[in-house]
Amino acid sequence: MLQLKYLNVALLTLSSLSMSSSFAVTLKAMTDEQLSNTTGQALMSLSYIAPTDQSNPMKNITGANNIGFYKLGLEAKLELNANIRNLQLGCGGTNGAGACDIDIKNLSLSGLPTSNDVSGSPLYVDGRSSTSAELTNPFMEFAIANPNSASTREIKGLRFSAEKINALLTAGVANNETVSTTDGIQRLSGFMQIAATSGSVNTATGTFGKSTNEIIKGNIKVLGLIDSTFSSLPADAQTSGITLPSMHVGFSTPDFQVNGIRQSSAIISGINVSLGSIPLDAGPNNQLAVSLNPSILGIDYARVKLKTGSAVKNLNLSVDFAQSLSMIHNIPLTGTGGYLSLQDMALIWPGATVASGDIGKTALSQMGLGTDIAQKGWWMSFADPVQLGELKAVNPVDISSVYGQVASLMNAELANASQTINLGLKEALDALTNSVIETPKALVVDLNKATNPLLGGTPAKILLQNLQLANQKVVSNCYGSLKFC
Repeated sequence: MLQLKYLNVALLTLSSLSMSSSFAVTLKAMTDEQLSNTTGQALMSLSYIAPTDQSNPMKNITGANNIGFYKLGLEAKLELNANIRNLQLGCGGTNGAGACDIDIKNLSLSGLPTSNDVSGSPLYVDGRSSTSAELTNPFMEFAIANPNSASTREIKGLRFSAEKINALLTAGVANNETVSTTDGIQRLSGFMQIAATSGSVNTATGTFGKSTNEIIKGNIKVLGLIDSTFSSLPADAQTSGITLPSMHVGFSTPDFQVNGIRQSSAIISGINVSLGSIPLDAGPNNQLAVSLNPSILGIDYARVKLKTGSAVKNLNLSVDFAQSLSMIHNIPLTGTGGYLSLQDMALIWPGATVASGDIGKTALSQMGLGTDIAQKGWWMSFADPVQLGELKAVNPVDISSVYGQVASLMNAELANASQTINLGLKEALDALTNSVIETPKALVVDLNKATNPLLGGTPAKILLQNLQLANQKVVSNCYGSLKFC
């Protein structure tokens, strides 16, 4: 038994010598010049930003300038195609029962589309499920308070990110006409910039003059001798109203941010829209019952019909657009970064967007919506503005909420002597015999001065909500006919 033991030791020793000899033969010496021309890359990288480093975004924040950042990165390109049925983070606890920091139903991540169809929705030649998102140099990063003190150092945050992301992120499976409580983005705590874009809508056909806030008032003169005023009667049985036809309206939206905790909608304010001409003679039965004061030749009631060519001109609108996040489905990421983080205090992570007006400020509370401040809890952020593409509403948009403002603006203009309705002999006889007043010429009311801010006017205001957008159709990230897998 002892001899066998020594034999094994001898064999191992010979084997080691043989291996060493083999390596010695294959290894070759290199000169300093050859070594300097040789490059390599580690699979993993580790970096550190100290609290006092100039690149530390928390360096000057009062009461929070003791944060250091440790980053562990993978120096590689990661390809990923993923579907997540129900992404819920930060639910319950301080948020309350059922409330989540992030709640997204049917989330998919894939490669970018091959092209887009005429509506702007994504198209894939070989199917979306055959593509992969590209994450270049993914990493995770720790925010550490008091990093130089072993006894007091503390983890304050953790984030997952990548230096670059080329991908299509979609939320939801269907581009429906109404807000969904079971599909798409329900709640989002995070920061997302939306790039400026353009769009168009078709307004819905409407009836003007039949509501109590749509009373039209003006001046009448008969045969150049008799002065009177008229006031429309919206509730009168003889008031059929004025038909306003559908109009195609183009608009441009400024860039804006979705920034905050547990948000459910995106709001764009101050979209400027100009309606060049709104016809007031679109229907055959357009008429308004009016009262006359004082009476004209004993008549204190009549029906007014507008002559062909009557219109409201140059109505300027200031539009606020509130869109449920559940109706925004396609988020393309074209070479930009983004991150998902968890922190127990408000933080600005390295590389996060800081608005030019917030540079140098020493309190996070003083910074505006243009700065990406990750709030306590879970936070999702996108580095560069998301290009939503041209926005086109699928269905006609109801703008009847602006009719009352239009009536008030019209009344201010009709009060001018130049807008007096002058009735000749024929119109006077019609009024006497049929109680019908047909304007002898087209009634044109120009609202440019009253509503153009460049001329000192105030635009009429309107709020549009939750429009079904043509370019938000969702492409399935599954093989076959499945909508989600």
